[in-house]
Amino acid sequence: MQRLLLLCAVLIVSRADAADSPPPLAEQYLHSGKLADGETASILALELKPADDEVRFGLGVIQFARGIENLGRACYEYGAKSENADVPFLRIPVPENKSPSTISYRALGRILDGFAQDLERAEKSLSLIKDENVKLRLRLADVKFDFTGKGKETTTLVQILDKLNRQRFDFLKGNKEFRVHFDRGDVAWLRAYCHLLSAMVDGYRSVDEEAGFAERVKGIFPKIEETGEKLGDHWLWRGLKVVDPPRLRRARLHLVSVCELNRETWKFILAEQDDDYEWLPNAKQKGVVGLSVDRARIDAWLEMMDLLEGLLKGERLFVYQALSNVFKAPEGTGLNLKKVLDDPPVDLFNFTRLREKGIGQKFLEIAKDKVKDGIGLETILQTLRVFDGPFDFIYAAWFN
Repeated sequence: MQRLLLLCAVLIVSRADAADSPPPLAEQYLHSGKLADGETASILALELKPADDEVRFGLGVIQFARGIENLGRACYEYGAKSENADVPFLRIPVPENKSPSTISYRALGRILDGFAQDLERAEKSLSLIKDENVKLRLRLADVKFDFTGKGKETTTLVQILDKLNRQRFDFLKGNKEFRVHFDRGDVAWLRAYCHLLSAMVDGYRSVDEEAGFAERVKGIFPKIEETGEKLGDHWLWRGLKVVDPPRLRRARLHLVSVCELNRETWKFILAEQDDDYEWLPNAKQKGVVGLSVDRARIDAWLEMMDLLEGLLKGERLFVYQALSNVFKAPEGTGLNLKKVLDDPPVDLFNFTRLREKGIGQKFLEIAKDKVKDGIGLETILQTLRVFDGPFDFIYAAWFN
């Protein structure tokens, strides 16, 4: 019966008079906070009109929002205090839970794995968008999340932003609805963010961080299961054990996708001629968040993506004096990051072993070998200097 009702709703929306300019299907469910129903309705709408990329874009946004909501519900279940967290995944402001469950290292791992699965589903939907002129007009201020899972108390996106920023963002004063008209470049941008967050999850889950878990999260969660050994002064130098090597390779591939999708993002954005409530603008447009973008920043960002992609694909080598001085790398060699992440030793992060025995010859190559060019730390820092200023971190997070 529920499926039939949703199908009827989709038919009504799809036949609405275009002159009435109804909000997109996704916005109705984002504003009501009924994200699960919105995902179902969008899937049904695509069964009727498989080529409707506006609905498909909305489906990806809803699925991404569901990932945030599910992560927030987990934080609420365990009573997370976001103001004490410096880990991005735990910084979602959620209502206070006066009867929280006891968190454990393994429970947190399952939470993050679930978040990664939600991101994968959203990215897959977005990847199917083909229409280069797709547009998704949303008013984000009233997007609602049900972090308690009880259907009674919701948190709006603006409330989340206010708490994260500790005050109202200035750009919202002139755009109270937080209206954004997302276009084709933003499809690639959101896909890249899905891959970036997934890479962070895979990187974290690839190593064993159970030792000292309770100590690290004691200010975030009120009830913590004591597991693993205590942290000692030797802990960092002894290193973390790689317990799931394939996840490091997956993290690398996610980051390669981030680089590729950044080029796609800016290819479309640089070609835009309109100025229509832009999320990421080009130099001739105005962005809704109020930060200006010039061609120098865009070019520097894309240059950095090229450097990073070269490192991640093993086409470039990382050359740093510390490799020779500390990790016993022969002069003129560089680190092949792809080899390290695809076939890591169990004690990859054991700095004591690195200082005593070196980084391992199989990960080193001559910097001038084949088409490989060495990239030093100074090269990366020089590229980043174009972002110097009070908003340097904000630009980096915004750009992706």
